[in-house]
Amino acid sequence: MKIFNTKKIENFEDVLNKISNDLNLIVDYKAISNNCYNVRLRLDKTKKYQRTGHMTCKNGQKNKVNAVCWHGYRDFMIELYKINHNFRIKTCDIYYQNKEDFYNTYENTGLINMGSTTNPMLYKNACLCNEDIRLSA
Repeated sequence: MKIFNTKKIENFEDVLNKISNDLNLIVDYKAISNNCYNVRLRLDKTKKYQRTGHMTCKNGQKNKVNAVCWHGYRDFMIELYKINHNFRIKTCDIYYQNKEDFYNTYENTGLINMGSTTNPMLYKNACLCNEDIRLSA
């Protein structure tokens, strides 16, 4: 994802590292300009936000993939917007103009089908998260 409007945030990389530690995620980042960062989320050893694939194992459970689930991205963005309401965030699926836009639209991104037509799976269901994980606005 790309995060814009970062130049007025003092020690933005420290902010990313704090969120990373708080959420048990690995955050890889690179400054693209003085106002934009390219950010990639990865699982840490706790695998708190483990995503599943759309295939099933022989025992009937969904297979695990080495990726962060929808809830992990959501929680990361919630924490970002606590720092600055005016971040613009571009992911592969959506572009958030600011905090208000994020809260008005992020729930619908969980309803995007990441599976096939015959075997649909919503982004928000493709994980091993505890469904009680909820961060407040």
